[in-house]
Amino acid sequence: MKERWGSKSVSSVGSKEKSGSGTIAEDDREPPIDKCWIVFMIILLNGIGVLLPWNMFITIAPNYYVEYWFTVDGNKTSYAKSFMSALGISAQIPNFIVGVINVAQIIGGSLMIRIVGPLTLNCLNVVAILALNSVFGLAADFPAAYTNALVVGNNVCGTFTSVLAILTTVGPFLLADLKEFYQFYVEKGNRFRAAENAGRPTIRQFLECFKGCWMQLLSIILVFFVTLSVFPTVLAGTTPNGKGEPWNSGISKELYPGITTFLVFNFFAAVGSTTANFIQFPGPRLLIFPVLARLLFIPFFMLCNYNVDDRVMPVWFKNEWFFIIGNVIMALSSGYFSSLGMMYAPRHNGWRSVHASDHFNGEQHRIEILVTIRK
Repeated sequence: MKERWGSKSVSSVGSKEKSGSGTIAEDDREPPIDKCWIVFMIILLNGIGVLLPWNMFITIAPNYYVEYWFTVDGNKTSYAKSFMSALGISAQIPNFIVGVINVAQIIGGSLMIRIVGPLTLNCLNVVAILALNSVFGLAADFPAAYTNALVVGNNVCGTFTSVLAILTTVGPFLLADLKEFYQFYVEKGNRFRAAENAGRPTIRQFLECFKGCWMQLLSIILVFFVTLSVFPTVLAGTTPNGKGEPWNSGISKELYPGITTFLVFNFFAAVGSTTANFIQFPGPRLLIFPVLARLLFIPFFMLCNYNVDDRVMPVWFKNEWFFIIGNVIMALSSGYFSSLGMMYAPRHNGWRSVHASDHFNGEQHRIEILVTIRK
């Protein structure tokens, strides 16, 4: 059985590769080409899918929950004022706990199984939700057989969609695993870790990994600290007008947070992350300096028209273009510098610790989400 569904082959590969001195020779084969960037696109699509529900929810939250449900007669209730923070707490604490468990590898087994398993269960859960929310009212006035036909149709659809969801979830990983490019780098990592007799990481190995890439991890933590200190709560709570002033933006009140906050931030953060694939500057040692400079974004956005109804601080940047341009720069730098940190950290530890470094990267993100939750 291949390594993707088990871990026994790691040691067997390592035993074949070791020389008499107990070390492993460098893999001097020419890396294969990722044709049409198929493996890259599969990983990209999984990155989109992981955060798609969260981004959809927080994007509609300011208008639907804060302005519609929790605002009575034009007055925001306590729920409206604390909803975004409460949303972050309820969503990210479970995320953080599971992330810690995953970093410690308390849940053992193949990495592929730990990826495909939750994705499959998530797809099945979506199918169940869709079935439960079917429009039974449309068939209520018809004879009983017609109402039952709707139930039968739901069950047939659920079965079909479940099978389709499983196939579309497992399929991309199977396709990627068949690619020579994918197998080359997976096997390369396995050989190097097997040469070091790498099993489940110990506390000492975690500390060694942290020591090797602590500067990059600190950079990641600071990037997300700044970003999540202002996004989405502060940015979504910023308006173009002051207290008691009429709405003075060319963008309607209903569309303003969706465009100036979520669309601008998400688009330019993606641009920044993509740019990091082609330009890597500054290097690992100097990355911390522009990251520290980003701390200025926190007072900058606080001095825009944030929380105009209850604020006590003066407003320095009243024009909405200060806010929009600041959001563009903040988003670009967030995507770019976070990607650089994520790319630099595993390479500073070598193949032996690359998985632990990547787990640390993800956990730094979760920690920062918790740190920046404010009331």
